[in-house]
Amino acid sequence: MTLRTPHFPDQLFDATAQLRAWESALLNLLLDNAYREVRPSLVLREPMAQSALRFFDQDELVGLRWDYTESLARLFASRFPEPPPRVAYAGPVFRKSSAPWEAVERTEVGCERIQEAHQDPDDADQELALLLLAVPKTLGLKRCLLHLGDAALWKGPLEAEKIEGPSAAAATRALHRRAPHRVKEALEGHPAADRIATHAALLAAEPDGLAGLTALEGSPYTDLIAPQVQRLAERFKALLPLAPSGVELRLDLADVSGLDFYTGSTLRLWAEGATADLAAGGRYDGLYPELGKPWRAAGFCVRLSTLLDLRSSRPGLFTEAP
Repeated sequence: MTLRTPHFPDQLFDATAQLRAWESALLNLLLDNAYREVRPSLVLREPMAQSALRFFDQDELVGLRWDYTESLARLFASRFPEPPPRVAYAGPVFRKSSAPWEAVERTEVGCERIQEAHQDPDDADQELALLLLAVPKTLGLKRCLLHLGDAALWKGPLEAEKIEGPSAAAATRALHRRAPHRVKEALEGHPAADRIATHAALLAAEPDGLAGLTALEGSPYTDLIAPQVQRLAERFKALLPLAPSGVELRLDLADVSGLDFYTGSTLRLWAEGATADLAAGGRYDGLYPELGKPWRAAGFCVRLSTLLDLRSSRPGLFTEAP
């Protein structure tokens, strides 16, 4: 059996200084908005994700922290009778890579909004979107795109038609690639295949502001998704005049990556030339109930390692500060 040592990158002088500056600037942004920083343990115990880097602590198998959201959820659910409402974090996560040259250690800064079940999530979603709008300037990014979406626009119809397991996963992959015809192929033989494919085609249209939401009036699931459509439209209209110079706001209705985790609003920050999103997040109201707490939650993380790669390949996208 071939064994491979995971790639843990060394960060030399300039890169280290840049990561430190970004981390400090983002944490200051969050702290100024009443978020409080926590640093959960670097080690997580069972259950562990498949992507976790595992090792033995004497006779016990443990894993390095692979995700802040899960680390925080386990911590808060076990030690807090009421949810801490605003939480910030910064530091590395460790996940298995698909290629030997890809680093398994990645640096992130992020935040979480945690609420009681009876509290309205819309204000929290708006708050997070406003914070993410402020991130590009904080990082010294000149131009970027902020995409808004809602996982329920796709998840709701799938659940209504009782499409799950491999069929749902295949259809979701096809939609994420913006290939509605592949959605129909993935659901071949299912009585709802035509309806779901029609809906997918509307979601996969090129991002075009509110016009994309208006087009959903032609979906077979118009009544089912009406509340999500209305909330997304209201959020987009409220945020549009608040978008700072250099940040373009778009609706991306086909953003269904992480559908097994996200339950509502989604956020994704992009920049020209980036091979991955620079920041991502959304609403995941299913996490805390699984841990025995009737709490809602949403958040986002900024991927500093991805930003560092982008600054190396596209320095013209950045100012000199921070």
